[in-house]
Amino acid sequence: MNKKLPLYLQSCRHYFRVNFNRNALLFISFITLSFTAVAQGPGCPNVYAGEDVELDCGTPCTDLTASFLNTGETTSYDVSSIPYDPPFPFTGGTSVSVNTDDVWSPAIQLPFDFCFFGETYTEMVIGSNAVVSFDLVNNPPNGYCSWSFDESVPDPNLFFTAIFGPYMDVDPSVSGSGQINWAVFGEAPCRTMVVNFPGIPYFSSSCNQYELTSQIVIYETTNVVEIYVEERTDACSNWNDGNAVIGIQNQDGTQGYTPPNRNTGNWSATEEAWRFTPNGTSNVVFSWLDDTGTVISNDPTITVCPTDPSTTYTAQAVYTNCNGDVITEIDEVTVTSIGSFLVDLGEDQELCEQSNYEITAVLTGADPADATFLWNTGETTQSITVSASGTYTVEVTVGSCTVTQSVTINFNDRPLIDLGQDISTCFFEPVILDASPSNYDTTEVTFIWSLDGTILTNETNATLTVTQYGTYSVTVSKNGCEATDTVVVGPQTLQITLGDDFTSCFNEEVILVSEAIDFDPTLATYEWALNGTTIAGETQSTLTITETGTYTVTAFIGECMATDTIVVSLGNVAIDLGDDFQTCFDQPVILDASPSNYNPEDATYQWSLNGTILAEESATLTITEIGTYSVTVSIGSCSSTDEVTVSFRDDLEVNLEEDFQICANEPRILTAATAEEGASFQWFLNGSILTDETANTLEINLEPGTMGIQTYSVVITVGGCSGTESVDVSLYPIGNCVISQGLSPNGDGFNDTLDLTFLKDRSGINKLQIFNRLGTMVFEQNNYTNEWRGQTNDGEDLPTGTYFYVIDLAGNDAVYGSQATGWIYLNQEAN
Repeated sequence: MNKKLPLYLQSCRHYFRVNFNRNALLFISFITLSFTAVAQGPGCPNVYAGEDVELDCGTPCTDLTASFLNTGETTSYDVSSIPYDPPFPFTGGTSVSVNTDDVWSPAIQLPFDFCFFGETYTEMVIGSNAVVSFDLVNNPPNGYCSWSFDESVPDPNLFFTAIFGPYMDVDPSVSGSGQINWAVFGEAPCRTMVVNFPGIPYFSSSCNQYELTSQIVIYETTNVVEIYVEERTDACSNWNDGNAVIGIQNQDGTQGYTPPNRNTGNWSATEEAWRFTPNGTSNVVFSWLDDTGTVISNDPTITVCPTDPSTTYTAQAVYTNCNGDVITEIDEVTVTSIGSFLVDLGEDQELCEQSNYEITAVLTGADPADATFLWNTGETTQSITVSASGTYTVEVTVGSCTVTQSVTINFNDRPLIDLGQDISTCFFEPVILDASPSNYDTTEVTFIWSLDGTILTNETNATLTVTQYGTYSVTVSKNGCEATDTVVVGPQTLQITLGDDFTSCFNEEVILVSEAIDFDPTLATYEWALNGTTIAGETQSTLTITETGTYTVTAFIGECMATDTIVVSLGNVAIDLGDDFQTCFDQPVILDASPSNYNPEDATYQWSLNGTILAEESATLTITEIGTYSVTVSIGSCSSTDEVTVSFRDDLEVNLEEDFQICANEPRILTAATAEEGASFQWFLNGSILTDETANTLEINLEPGTMGIQTYSVVITVGGCSGTESVDVSLYPIGNCVISQGLSPNGDGFNDTLDLTFLKDRSGINKLQIFNRLGTMVFEQNNYTNEWRGQTNDGEDLPTGTYFYVIDLAGNDAVYGSQATGWIYLNQEAN
């Protein structure tokens, strides 16, 4: 049978709007707030130090055992049965799924961060079939909550990220049934979200006389889940096979946990409860603290022996929540001594070379003035002095409490031993160590020998024959009184020398000679090594070598040895081609690779240019081209390489005047100036060679109508080097370099101003004056170039008409002399 809700009941929001007025909702809120005052539940962070302890007379110590809720990360869970004692009411919370079957509640905001299977959640939905889910995607708020299932936890076909409490087909729409509700109890750091299913009838008319009452509790900080089942019967198996399940399941249905016999099936339960405790990596640190706050143990059970009449110990459990919050729970237990006190005679004593010893009964928790003392020697003082070995006992009585304490004192003479001075030997003769004491027979004492801290288990005699180097120690004991002595047996120091490090080119025979300094060299055997590798077959005191490296000789004499090392390296062939340089090859260039520390005639030479070997084998090389020259000079096994880079000079300079303008048919001489001696010249126009123009000067003359810039350049050459310079020449923009007789300042780029640049460049202009037809000066400008555009000295535009100019020149111009005069027509109407 497929069940489906009427449309008007498929929305919990619609249900509350229709069935509750504002006052009813306020009442429910009041009930919810009232429940928050209920005490926190058993799944909260907690620690219990145990009941206070009273110690009877003569009992100095006691065991303390603390208990705490031990939780871990939510990667896995422990399922345990707990007493059925629901910590919260089944009714009074915020109702959901009222008179509505098979529906998820609206989204409910959790009051705290809740960790579940490794993820953190802040909201949930309640299914009307006794299930809670934190997966609001696959189980959308106000959506359909499926009732039909036969799968067992875990299974992907069951609800994801869910608590089944127990999940079964119940029907809260049956008239008069209890209402599914939720409530928040407690205060941080242990608030609880409680979901109740109080008296919810089973589905179907044949089963709804049976009811489910259960409670789901989830805890802040510990992330514990508890499920309390008051009643669930297996009497109705004719609907959905009576299936029900208690448990939890992860985000994809691959991991889940259920109590024994409570996975999917038809079962009955009465007043039972289950706790799901996260048991991944522990998030709780437990400690016992003393009355100063110092940690004294991390074991829940400890033995304490307080010295004060009353001492308080603190059990502390520090929880780290999944959101990083740290919560500390503590509980205290007080240990009190009732009429008791402590007596301390000190540790048992093994005394050496001591004639007497004072024993004092030290009291803690009682005043010695109030005590009586009775020793087994018959003495009644707090302290006694003894001189014989034995066990001494005292009875101390304060009031009605008597405490007995004993201590053993032994008087011993220390064995007198002497292994002598440290020994240096090559073991040419046997070396025997003797630890016989001078004050005891060797049969009265025991001997323990050791070598470099390791006991020689089979050596228990007074003497020891040694055959190897090391630190030998012996401990001689009699009646617990010990004497220890140590001697170091080491190799005799011998010396051998190969002399100082040296260099060689192996152009003649090289022999290493080992010289024995403090031993007979004929008694030794020799071992040679090159760069740490033994040279096979070389056992003499001399060695002929043919290569460089680090040579080591070791001479063995008995168990001793002497060693020395010498470094033989190749000699240096000192050559120097000098620094890189530039040349024009106008003079001969010779490279010289003669070594400064050898006869140049004893060396061989190999020259190359740019990596290509040259057929030159002498110490010098005459070069005629640029490039990188390299030479390798070899003498015997030694060689050195040097190189030099030769390039053309790039610093040849030639200077021309600055760029300029000229008038058409106005001859001009260009002069190339250079400091280089013997330089040759070649002129170019616009990049084209000017044949036969090879002097340091060039006469130019631009024809009328020559367009654009004319670039004249000169190249100077010295040997294989060259330098260049250029100058740009152009005609003045004024035709034929004449003073214009018309001015139209309309901004079209033609005759906008009286442009006398050519005249200023050629002769220089001291002053320009402009007069009107009445002879009144209207404009004046010193050092004039092209500033007049038809304005007065005040910048106002002059009217159209004819004006007269007077130009005072700085020099005697070839055309105008020292002064130029004339008229010019100003046309303002062209604007």
